[in-house]
Amino acid sequence: MVTVMHPPSLPSPPLMSPLFGGLYAAAYGVGGQPLVRRLVHRYGPVVALPVLGYGRVVAVADPALAKQVFTAKPDVLLGGEGVGPAAAIYGRRSMFVLEEPEHLRRRKLLTPPLHGDALRGYVPAIEAATRAAMASWPTGSPVRMLDAGRELTLEVIVQVIFGATETAEIERLGAPFAELLELALSPETPIRYAARRLGALRSWGTLADLTRRIDQVVRPLIARRRAATDPPRATDVLGMLVDARSEDGDGLSDDEIRDDVITLMLAGHETTATTLAWLVDLLAHHPGVQDRVRAEIGTGRTEYTEAVINETLRLRPPAPLTGRMTAQKYRLGDYTLPAGTRIVLLLDAINRDPQTYRDPDTFDPERFVGARPDPYGWVPFGGGLKRCIGAGFSMCELTTILHTMLAEAELRPVDRRPDSPATHAAPVIVPRHGARVHVAPLSRRTEVSA
Repeated sequence: MVTVMHPPSLPSPPLMSPLFGGLYAAAYGVGGQPLVRRLVHRYGPVVALPVLGYGRVVAVADPALAKQVFTAKPDVLLGGEGVGPAAAIYGRRSMFVLEEPEHLRRRKLLTPPLHGDALRGYVPAIEAATRAAMASWPTGSPVRMLDAGRELTLEVIVQVIFGATETAEIERLGAPFAELLELALSPETPIRYAARRLGALRSWGTLADLTRRIDQVVRPLIARRRAATDPPRATDVLGMLVDARSEDGDGLSDDEIRDDVITLMLAGHETTATTLAWLVDLLAHHPGVQDRVRAEIGTGRTEYTEAVINETLRLRPPAPLTGRMTAQKYRLGDYTLPAGTRIVLLLDAINRDPQTYRDPDTFDPERFVGARPDPYGWVPFGGGLKRCIGAGFSMCELTTILHTMLAEAELRPVDRRPDSPATHAAPVIVPRHGARVHVAPLSRRTEVSA
């Protein structure tokens, strides 16, 4: 006879489960990831609790169990069901929220614009956008890098996806997506998702208005690409998506392209901007590390720069959580979970596991020099079949921006200590004070090599 073991659980009397679920949801909304870390420290790396509107949640902070979750069969643990509120923003046809086998089909079609030669083709635009952004930053007062990074990465992603180059056109195309991102990061989104069975998503006027405005931007561009009789080879993501064909010769529908454009715009904008803010803040407080990154500029080498980015992503993963939903009874380590359980992987806790990393709270890029990150102990991009498809693009963009910045400027800290994460719950972990730094011109500029 197999013994059924259940994970340690926070108090939740059966008759009062909705009340406690609401209290736990409210507590997370206020306490965010610091609260989650305290729970893990007290109860262990697996904790169960009811969360109002989300059902039974099991939080996991163990790399070995993360590996088990990421490598589970996709019909056993559902990736699309696990992402929660993001589905409301990205759209039900987005590759991000689809289950197998449709997710894999769409992923294959989306991969070419974000890898290989396509990535290298984006570098000149990223360099030019970075220089233009730096020209607008103050030299005698601090730059709030979270805001500056958002503006820069929005311009970059608009250029990469739509091929736009004129300032007015970039602003027109980017405006509704910036507003949609602001809505996605607001407390309204998880609250409405929790109340979805009451119609909170169907009657969401703000989202409906933004969806209509995005349609007005994207659909005419798709139609124009499809109508071209002899189009040039596409160098922007939208054109590549219109041209993409599966092995059977099938392409993407207009609806699929629209939803995937939303996914790439939002995911390729905010997470990169947040990581850039953390990177700049840490480099400003570690001048020796900054100098070593600058030393790689123009050499064609990026090993140390990538180690710095990897270490920053370990300490400050832009998204703190990812999830799966059990489609049937599931054995997680020693525990048995019923069908319909939402497994939430605590990425920031997994990234700081003391069994994986010595001095896990210390910023030390050397741990990644000459060593690849542990695929299940370093999970800022998630893992398994649902691993972030834009991870390569993000690394390319961050490397290019850093080298372009450090070729012309020196980063100096404003505050004595590096910025700390904002404590409220949010889908992205942002610096509490916006990562304020001084960006001072270098006495001698360094040539940048793509």
